[in-house]
Amino acid sequence: MKVLVASRLYPSSAYPSRGTFVHEQVRFLNAHCDLEIISPIPYFPPLPGRGRWSAYGRVGQRETLDGLEVRYPRYLSFPRRLFFTGLWRRYLGALRRAGGSVPDLIHAHLAYPDGLAAIEYGRQVNRPVVISVHGHDVREIPDACSEWRALVSRALTGAELVIASSGDVRERVRELGVADDRIRSIPQGVDCSLFRGADRQPGDGGWQLLYVGRFDVRKGMGVLLEAMHEVRRERGDVRLRLVGGSPVSGTADDFREQARGLEDCVEFVDEKSHEDIPALMAAADVFVLPSFYDSFGIVLIEAMACGLPVVATRCGGPEDIVEEGMGMLVGVGDARALARGILTVLNEYEGFDRAEIRRRIEAQYDYRGVAERIYGVYEEVLGR
Repeated sequence: MKVLVASRLYPSSAYPSRGTFVHEQVRFLNAHCDLEIISPIPYFPPLPGRGRWSAYGRVGQRETLDGLEVRYPRYLSFPRRLFFTGLWRRYLGALRRAGGSVPDLIHAHLAYPDGLAAIEYGRQVNRPVVISVHGHDVREIPDACSEWRALVSRALTGAELVIASSGDVRERVRELGVADDRIRSIPQGVDCSLFRGADRQPGDGGWQLLYVGRFDVRKGMGVLLEAMHEVRRERGDVRLRLVGGSPVSGTADDFREQARGLEDCVEFVDEKSHEDIPALMAAADVFVLPSFYDSFGIVLIEAMACGLPVVATRCGGPEDIVEEGMGMLVGVGDARALARGILTVLNEYEGFDRAEIRRRIEAQYDYRGVAERIYGVYEEVLGR
């Protein structure tokens, strides 16, 4: 079986942390089928400066990641508000230029523009399309305006099957016009051979909280720092490490003022490669995800694969993941509730079975099992 995977979300030499969850999924799918991976990126000449846009110019037309060849055809990108409705056509052109022999099936990640371009490409070569949706493509894009909503709906209703990563995402796909019997719920995964607990004694040298993600107001960074002030008023043995700052944009600077008075216990760390995250998690005691919205929460299952109890907000995805005995869920944007959740987990830490937390994650989310389920979707589509 030959499968064409199309996704703008994919790591490259310029952006090694972009779309790592797609690459991890593909890496394990490679054991089941022959994969062609195409990740269209915006065209930009390799000029000095210009921040993230200039970095695109340094990406090769072809690169190899973990033994898998990835093609990065270029497409013209313009200001989103002015030209977003035509983006799928430029993406389609990139697919045509980079595509090799006709695949048996096309798997696109994100409904728009990836999914809609894949639907049209599949129509042209007479091949079925599966679309995986990941949250913002069925939430932020369709909510922006009716025209964009129509494009997303057109993509999803044109797919043979749609893969949703959480109950929240599945419901949004239904709202966009896809019949329930054409949606398959398959979560994101974690490589449990990489994410595993350390021998460190919990609380050794003080209690370590960890956050990994973008330094963004929407990720609840400000709420977490506000909560940390309250945590420290009750316990002086707690530290917080925040990982994910951008050295280019200086995003940590936006939150340092809010951390005033916490300099002795809050550490800001720039974005790390995915390979560095397991060690950071193994050195922590509790993982915190204070997002305002998260369609799934991959970092949660990565942390719990290391045996960490978690404190997360009820923001869409975590409700499917954080079960009893694995941590606590609190309200979105509520610093006091977040602080209470953190303190409760710390004060009742002995009640959490770290080995059991890992076992449950391994049983439900290990990429080996997730890849088998996705391959089952491919077989279902091609067997029709």
